[in-house]
Amino acid sequence: MPQPDERPQADLGCGLTVADVAEALEQPAALQFQQRSELQRAYIAPAADGQLVSILLFRNEDSFVWRVRAARLASAVETEIWSRRDD
Repeated sequence: MPQPDERPQADLGCGLTVADVAEALEQPAALQFQQRSELQRAYIAPAADGQLVSILLFRNEDSFVWRVRAARLASAVETEIWSRRDD
């Protein structure tokens, strides 16, 4: 469980803000591409400004709290994967 004095561990690249990441994670499932495992989740979703964001979340085995490990603008390959999410 995160401690109150613990610093965030997220690495936000490409000038992304916490708000950009939150907006992408709040998108409807139809606009997200997701890959999940027991302790990690990867999302590709648009932020409010329309840019595609790639986000990696993780959690510890003894916790139900998901944390953002890293976020950046989606690569060309990730954009292609996201565009075919309904196939």
